[in-house]
Amino acid sequence: MGLVAERLRGFIKAWQDYPLPEGKLIGGRYVIQHLLGEGSYGLTYCCRDTADGELYALKQSRPSKKDAGRKLLEKEYRILQSMDHPRIPACRDYLEFKGSNWLVSEYVTGKTLEDLIFDDKLIYGERESLAVILKLAELVMHVHSRGYVHLDLRIPNVILQGDDLYLIDFGLAKRIGEQEDSSGADAMQTVVLPERMPPVVASDLYDMGQLMLFMLYSAYEPERGKQERSWREELQVSPDMLMLLNRLLGEHAEPYADTADFVRDAEAIHQSLLK
Repeated sequence: MGLVAERLRGFIKAWQDYPLPEGKLIGGRYVIQHLLGEGSYGLTYCCRDTADGELYALKQSRPSKKDAGRKLLEKEYRILQSMDHPRIPACRDYLEFKGSNWLVSEYVTGKTLEDLIFDDKLIYGERESLAVILKLAELVMHVHSRGYVHLDLRIPNVILQGDDLYLIDFGLAKRIGEQEDSSGADAMQTVVLPERMPPVVASDLYDMGQLMLFMLYSAYEPERGKQERSWREELQVSPDMLMLLNRLLGEHAEPYADTADFVRDAEAIHQSLLK
């Protein structure tokens, strides 16, 4: 009976969280165009505002998460309000509708790093990876200056639009030094850093190191039949880049004290590669 009940709960949860169809009107104003993506506690749609005719990103708190999902989306709303940066999508509206909270923000066109690496098969060498990470670091420093850490600096959350880079999805962001929430909201966090790193600047620096590895691996071609090795053995990187990655990841080197220290080293290496 326990197995049957568990399967039934899973079915109900999946039904509750099934994406809404194109054309659905939300809050008497926003018309869903299509689903953009799903996260652990929210679903994000592209929608058209009937008031001004513009496209926006519309994030719904996942119905099955109930109050925990609504609280997290409300928190993301407050954090976005404090950002005020041209390459961090601004919050445009926040509303409640049929048991869910809805966050409306600027819709950024372009392609994510995930799209560019896995779909477009774009290759990132050291120079290209550093150019991207320096643009991202500018936004990360802005987030830190506002007293927050992003905590989800992954390739699906970085959008490139021509020469501009945008940082999206502040759903896991926290105030620097914030204590763990025992209400259950933190239990939904799916991105877990080594040893549950607290919300400090080092968490985002670690994520940037992982993001750079994703970019550098775009040029890697595994040898058939060869056993998987560490990234240091698989990637052909220069000594300077190796030092940079080791410090970002906190491996075999002194970690960076803050983002500005990392940027100084990254800029110096990038300039040397341009010569």
